[in-house]
Amino acid sequence: MNSTPDVFRAVVQALESARFRPEVALSRIAPPRGLAPHAISFAAEVGHGLHRRLTNPEEPRTAREAPASGRFVVLYDESCPQPWQGPFRIVSWFRSRLDAEMGRDELLPDVSWSWLTDTLGEHGARFTAEGGTAARTVERHYGSLTEQADVAQVEVRASWTPVQHGGPQHWAHTHLNAWAQVLCTAAGLPPHHEGVTYL
Repeated sequence: MNSTPDVFRAVVQALESARFRPEVALSRIAPPRGLAPHAISFAAEVGHGLHRRLTNPEEPRTAREAPASGRFVVLYDESCPQPWQGPFRIVSWFRSRLDAEMGRDELLPDVSWSWLTDTLGEHGARFTAEGGTAARTVERHYGSLTEQADVAQVEVRASWTPVQHGGPQHWAHTHLNAWAQVLCTAAGLPPHHEGVTYL
C-alpha cells in the first residue's frame, strides 16, 4: 500500500477544515477507485432549510430533495499524467433542479458551464486543461401523472487541473470554496454576506 505524500496530506487537511454558508451541507465520502494513487471525495447538497431536512429523515422524499447537489473529488498522481498537465486533478459534477421554463432554454448548458468557469475565476482558483459536459433535461408527465408539474434539471460534469499557488492549504480551499459557490448559484441562492439572514 502506498504511503500518503505530505503534499496530499496538506490538501486533505485544507479541504476537511473548509467551512461554508449554512445552506451548504458537505460530507466526506469514499473516493472512486482506480483513477489515481491518492484521492479524496466529498458530497454536497445545497438548499434553503437544508439542515432541517437532513436532521428530519421522516419527511417525505420530495420535501427533502435539495435544489442542487454534487460531488467534488481531488486526485493526486505524482507521475503527472500527460492529460492532467500536473500532479493534481479535480473531478466534479453537480445537478440542479430548475423551473421548467428555464429548463427549455437552449442556452442553459452554456450558462451552467459558465457558472463553473466564471466562479472559479472570480475566487482566484486558477486552473488549466479543463473539460467536461453540460446537459439539460425536461420531464413531462402523462397518464395518471398529468397533473404533476414538468420537472427540469441541468447537470454539469467537469474536470480541471488546479494551478498551484500559495501552498496546498490555500489553493485547495480556494477551489472547493468556489465549487460550493457554484452549487449555491445553481440552487438559486442569493450572494451570502456574513450576518445577513435571507427569508
